[in-house]
Amino acid sequence: MNEFRRIMQRVLKNKWQEQWISASVVLLIIGLLISRALLSFASVMMILPFFSSYKYQPLKKQVLAGIGLILLPIIISGLWSEDTTEWWNSFSVKIPLLTLFLGLSVTTLNRYRWMQLACLYIIAITLASCWSLWQYVNNTHSIQAAYLKAKVLPTLADNDYIRFSWMVVIAIVLAVRCVLEQTDKKIKMLLSLLTAFLVVYLHLLASRTGLLCLYAAIFLYILHLIIIKKNWKLGIGFIVIIIAFITLVYHTMPTLHNRVQYIVYDFSNYSKGDFIPGYTDGARWLSLKAGYQITQQHPITGVGFGDIRTAIDQWHTKEHPGSYAYERFLPANEWLVYGAGSGWPGLLIFTAGLLLLLYAVTEKNIFSVILSVIAFIPFLIDDSLEGQYGVVILAFIAFFGQQNFQQPVKTP
Repeated sequence: MNEFRRIMQRVLKNKWQEQWISASVVLLIIGLLISRALLSFASVMMILPFFSSYKYQPLKKQVLAGIGLILLPIIISGLWSEDTTEWWNSFSVKIPLLTLFLGLSVTTLNRYRWMQLACLYIIAITLASCWSLWQYVNNTHSIQAAYLKAKVLPTLADNDYIRFSWMVVIAIVLAVRCVLEQTDKKIKMLLSLLTAFLVVYLHLLASRTGLLCLYAAIFLYILHLIIIKKNWKLGIGFIVIIIAFITLVYHTMPTLHNRVQYIVYDFSNYSKGDFIPGYTDGARWLSLKAGYQITQQHPITGVGFGDIRTAIDQWHTKEHPGSYAYERFLPANEWLVYGAGSGWPGLLIFTAGLLLLLYAVTEKNIFSVILSVIAFIPFLIDDSLEGQYGVVILAFIAFFGQQNFQQPVKTP
């Protein structure tokens, strides 16, 4: 092992770590949008700099501790999980948390390289959004009607619009930070236009996850302006503009308007206990009920991460036999996934691990804080860590957020 480390130190000298991480990030960006295989490859390759530089770069022990606590309940529950294949799938999908964070934790980027990667990410998400928008232009009426039936715009990332909307918000936050820290006026103008486009597109997409993250970010930034910067006029001005903007897009964007109508109609049903098969929000609410009741029935150990899906199916068969097979999914809340899989102790361990991880990668910068908050929100309304995209997006947030530059970025 020592010989391997010495070899890697020679291979990755002269700032090779930074170049390798940068190349891996580029592959991750491409993989997030068009290729799961490339995403897996880049996730594994990201760890390589760790083997040559972990003694020479300040590796945050809190990062490893946080990841360890996130993985621990899954590992332990393997002792009583009957379906070992499903248990391994739940564990293996989170392995990139370790490989990505180990690679990122030992590499510090300079301001210009960070700006390059951030701009590349923003441009990639913009192009992906343009592709999605083009689908809307070609099928306007059918897509508008589909929004009344829980359908949304086609997106890249395997049409996972929830995770894609999350990626769009990250791009918006990075774009705003780049605008404020960039000195080149032309670049500032271009980034401002891209930011405006992505904000409008996000409302056209009308994904709740993305919109919740966006307005949480805006709320935090306004608080920063008012409380930290003592700029009441600008903060209040932003509030007025946002209210006017929301009113405008709601009345002019049929997709957003139809999406809200669908949500209100579905809520009016399942809030009264009337669960209509085929309606996604009602199914999500049932998943929460199932996760909570399974946790209550197995408060100490849970059913094991390998047997959560089986327990969910059994719960539906008993409580809601009319639900379709595709509606019997994992709880739409990461805490309830951990509760069902490993009981209350596992849920608490996961909570400690996630908070420790986010604390370790959050810098004293408003944009870093915002990125950490929008990393937290999807876990409340979705099983974000149970899929490849969610794991990589969390690592992306940490990577871009932990770079703390106090001075404006100057283009060489």
